[in-house]
Amino acid sequence: MSTSLYHADYEAVRESLRAMRVKANLTQTAIAEQLGVGQSYVSKLERGENYVDVLIFARWCVTCGVRPGLALDRLLREPPT
Repeated sequence: MSTSLYHADYEAVRESLRAMRVKANLTQTAIAEQLGVGQSYVSKLERGENYVDVLIFARWCVTCGVRPGLALDRLLREPPT
């Protein structure tokens, strides 16, 4: 598997995280504050300029009201497009 930030699997993770954030009605600034990171980190993560750390993934999910395991199950079941 390619480890490029632009690999379809990483893109699916980023899209999922962004969709969770939007559905939870959180701005990039609001979720950044909850995660203890800067807004620019969130922006770069969503644009594919940063890898998604597993702890950030889990905390992001919880902040958005989604169980991390459920989010991961969905990602693993859906093949990248």
